[in-house]
Amino acid sequence: MPDAGIMNLADWIATTSLSHAIGMRLWAIPTIQSVHIMSLAIVLASAVVVDLRILGLMSSDQSLSAMARRYFPGVWIALIFATISGLLLLIAEPVRSLPTWEFQGKMASLLAVVIITVTFQRTIAARAAEWDAAPALPAVARLAAVVSIALWIVIIFGGRWIAYHAG
Repeated sequence: MPDAGIMNLADWIATTSLSHAIGMRLWAIPTIQSVHIMSLAIVLASAVVVDLRILGLMSSDQSLSAMARRYFPGVWIALIFATISGLLLLIAEPVRSLPTWEFQGKMASLLAVVIITVTFQRTIAARAAEWDAAPALPAVARLAAVVSIALWIVIIFGGRWIAYHAG
């Protein structure tokens, strides 16, 4: 049974004029979902490319710092669009999404992967010369890259499972 506070919040959001405005237009939710999915695809692809480079499974002929400079801006710009479109989807259908374990797991995973990505970006910038020259990156960095990929998978599946949750 969902938490009463979360259900009250979802019910309140559902009564707002923005929720009604989005829900009443047949094109709104599919359009917002399309932007959300495309944004997440850009975030996922950009982040996973860097993760695979950290693991030494991709583009080992290129420096990690150069790849990070190339791909991290895509992560942050697309994440802004994914966040805005995700909030609009949540506002449009709060009772369907907010109380579900799928949504809550997706948000917890997103928070964790954003923390990992920020940490990677700062660490790569601070240790660029050392990490670019290293034959293999530290085990903790490789582990964090694996966790990052796993979290992105959880985020994608969590988003899909929200649609099938009986809420």
